[in-house]
Amino acid sequence: MKLIFRWICYLFCMAMAAVGVGAASLLLVLYFLSAELPDHNSVKKYSPDVASRVFLQDGSKLCEYASERRYFIPVDRIPQKLIAAFVAAEDKHFFEHAGVDFLGILRSLVRNLENIGTGKRPQGASTITQQVARLFLIKNSKISYIRKIKEAILSFRIESVLSKAQILELYLNHIYLGLGAYGVAAAANVYFDKTVDELTISECSYLASLAKGANNYHPIKHREKAISRRNWAIQRQLDDGYITPREAQEAMSENLNIVRQPPRETAEYFAEEIRKYLIEKFSFESLNKEGLIVRGTLDARLQKCARDALKRGLEKTDRGFGWRGPIGRVDVGKNPTVIADELRKIDSPAGCEDFTRAVVLSVGRRGVATLLTDGGERGNLAEGDKKWAGKISAGDVILVKKSENSKGIFSLKQFPRVQGAIVVVEVDTGRILAMQGGYSFRHSEFNRTTQAMRQIGSAFKPFVYLAGLENGFAPNSIIDASPIEIDLGEKLGVWKPKNYMGKILDNVVFRRALERSINTATGRIAQEVGLDKIAKIARQFGVFENMPQLISYALGAGETTLLKLTTAYAMLANGGRRISPTMVDYVQDKLGNVIFKSDQREAVDAADFTAESPPKLNDVRPQILDEQSIYQIVSLLEGVMLRGSGSSAAFLKFPIAGKTGTSNDSRDVWFIGCTPDIAVGVFVGFDDHSKSLGKNASGSSVALPIFIDFMLQAKEYLSPKPFRVPKGINLRKIDAETGESPSKNSKSIILEAFKEDDDSPEIIRIPKKKSSILELFEEKKDEPTAPAAIQPILGVY
Repeated sequence: MKLIFRWICYLFCMAMAAVGVGAASLLLVLYFLSAELPDHNSVKKYSPDVASRVFLQDGSKLCEYASERRYFIPVDRIPQKLIAAFVAAEDKHFFEHAGVDFLGILRSLVRNLENIGTGKRPQGASTITQQVARLFLIKNSKISYIRKIKEAILSFRIESVLSKAQILELYLNHIYLGLGAYGVAAAANVYFDKTVDELTISECSYLASLAKGANNYHPIKHREKAISRRNWAIQRQLDDGYITPREAQEAMSENLNIVRQPPRETAEYFAEEIRKYLIEKFSFESLNKEGLIVRGTLDARLQKCARDALKRGLEKTDRGFGWRGPIGRVDVGKNPTVIADELRKIDSPAGCEDFTRAVVLSVGRRGVATLLTDGGERGNLAEGDKKWAGKISAGDVILVKKSENSKGIFSLKQFPRVQGAIVVVEVDTGRILAMQGGYSFRHSEFNRTTQAMRQIGSAFKPFVYLAGLENGFAPNSIIDASPIEIDLGEKLGVWKPKNYMGKILDNVVFRRALERSINTATGRIAQEVGLDKIAKIARQFGVFENMPQLISYALGAGETTLLKLTTAYAMLANGGRRISPTMVDYVQDKLGNVIFKSDQREAVDAADFTAESPPKLNDVRPQILDEQSIYQIVSLLEGVMLRGSGSSAAFLKFPIAGKTGTSNDSRDVWFIGCTPDIAVGVFVGFDDHSKSLGKNASGSSVALPIFIDFMLQAKEYLSPKPFRVPKGINLRKIDAETGESPSKNSKSIILEAFKEDDDSPEIIRIPKKKSSILELFEEKKDEPTAPAAIQPILGVY
C-alpha cells in the first residue's frame, strides 16, 4: 500500500513538474514573442490610405487616384445589416470574447488534425480582432502556429485599448474585398455602384462572403460558388438571429446583380492634366493616399458637346484622305455562328470603342453591301459610304456605326489619322469648362490642348491690331494694303508677304483688314507700331513669353499651345482682365477642410447683403490694357464673324467674336471664338508637322465647323447677352468700306466703336517702297542686324 502511495506521489510530482516546466516554457515563449511584437498602440493612430476623388460641377465623379481604392467611412455610418453580415460570417462571438475565441480555436484544431495528410490548407479560427492584428501589425507572414500565437497576444492588447466599434471601423475600412476594392464603401461602389446605406441584405451578405478570399468567389468567373457562399452568409445571419426567415428567403432568392460600369470616355485628357497639377501642388503621396476631395471646373454638359463636335470634325476631315481598307478578313462561307465568333476575335484599333466590327457578307450587283455585326445584327452599308470606300469585298472586316435615322443602315468608319483639340475657358475666371486633347485618350495620351506647340497663323493678328489701337490707330483708319517688300538684311534677301489666294489690294479700312485677314496691311501696321510693342502685348496676354521681334511673327509664324491662345482670347472677351487657366475650384482634405481654392475674390460687404442686394466681390484681376482698346478689338472680331472668315457661323445668331488661323501649307488650322461668357479654341492638324491637311484646308473650312457644331449643342446652356461696352466708348455710324461718315451711296453701314477722344478718321499711309527690316529695330540698336530666318505666312480664311 505504501508502495502504491509512493508511486502516486511520484507520478503527481512528475506531473506537477511537467506542468511547471511547460508553463515556464510557455511563459518564456510568450515573453520572447511578446518582446518582438509591434506596438499595439499604433492602431489608435490609424490613418488609412484613402483614394482622392475629383468631382465635376454637377456632382458626378470624374475620376479617382489611389494606391489602394478605399473610401474611409466612420463606423456610425455603416448600416447595422452590413455589420451583422460580417460578424455572422467572420466572428459570431465578436461582441463576447476579449480578442480570441477559444472554442473556435478548439474546433479549428480538431479539423486540422483530421486533415493531416490530406494536403488541405490548415484552417484558422481568427476573430475579427485577430484579423485586425494581422492586417495592421503582422504583415506578409505565412500561416503558422507561431503567427497565431502572436495574433492572439496582439488581439488581447488591441481589445484593451480599442472599443468593439473602433475595431470594426478599422476592419471594415481596411479589408480587401476583390476587384481592387479596399473596405466596404469601395466594394459597395465597385460591385453594385451603391453607397453602403443602399445595400440590400443579399448584397451585404455577398460582400461579407468575400472576406475569406475574394478571388475564390468572383461574381462572374466563379458565379455558382459566389452565390453559394453568399447564401451561406445569409444562413449564418439567420442562425444568429440577425434576420428573420422571410428576410433570409428573400435575400437568397435575390439575383446576384453585379453592376460593372463599362469603360467610357468622358474627360480623360482633363483627368490626366488635373492629376499632374495636383501632384505638383500637393505631392504624389498626398494625391494617392490622403483622400483629397477635389472639385474640378469641368462642366459635363459642355464637355460632351466639345468631345462630340471634335470627333465628328476629325472624322469628316479624315474622310477627305480616303478609306484605308479593312481591319481584317473572315471566311464568310461558314455558318453565321462561326462567322460571328471569328469576327469577335479580330481586335478593333485602339480608340474605336464607339464603332462596331462588321463583316461584309456579300456585295450585290448594284453595289449594296450586306453586313453582319459582331453583335449578330444584319444590315446594309450606306450607299454613299460604298462609293467613298471604293472596292469592298465579301469577307472584309470593317468598322461601322449604326445610323440613327435609317433602320438597318450602317455608316463606314475608320480611326482618323488627323488629330486636333478643343478647349472651353470661362472668360471671367479662367476656369476650364471642357477639354478634349485628341480624338481618343486610349489611342494617344498626348494632350494637344496643352502640349502641342503649333504655328498659329492669322489667329495671332488680333494682338497686332490691338497694338495698333493702343498706338494711334482707330477702327476706321485707312491702311495701305498694296504689295510690300521687306529687306531681311545682308544675304537674307527680300521677303514679300502675300495675301490669301494671292489677292492684290490697295487701301483698306483698319477693320476690314482684320476681317479679311490681309497680310500686307497687317505687315504695315506692325511696321508702324513696332515689333517691340507687339511682343509686349503677346507677353501680357500669355501668347508668347519672349516673342522674337521678327515681322513674320506679326503674321503668325510663332508657335504656342491651344490653351494659351484660347486664354488670351478669353482676356479680350472679359475686357482685358488677366486670368490664368485653372482646372480646380477647391480642394478639401478627407475631413472636409478646404485646403486650397482658386478663386481669391472676397465679398467686400458680405455682412450686410440681402437676397435683393447680393454682396459685391473685390476684383483682384489686374487690368492688362485700356478696356476701350480691348472692346474695339472685340468689336472688330465680331465683324470677322459677320463679314469675314467666320461668317459661316452668323446663322447661330449669337454674340460671337472670333478669328480663324491657317499656318504654312495648311499644316495647322485654328479657330478661336468668344462669347461674353466663354472662349472656345479649336485646333486641327497631323501630329507629324510635315503633313498638310490639303491645299484647300483652312481655319474656316476645317476648324470653324467644329466650333459651329459645338455651339449648336452648347448654346442652350449659354446666355446670348451682348459684350459689355465700357464707359467712354462712343458708337457712331460709318461706311464700312470707306471708314467715313455714311453717304446716300453707302452700301454697308455699321456702328463703329470709337474711344471718347476719337472724333475723325485717321488716314495711315505707309510709303510703297522696299522696307528694311533694320527700321524695325531703331529703338534697340544692340539687336542683331540679321534676324533668324523669317517664315512667310498665308492669310487666314
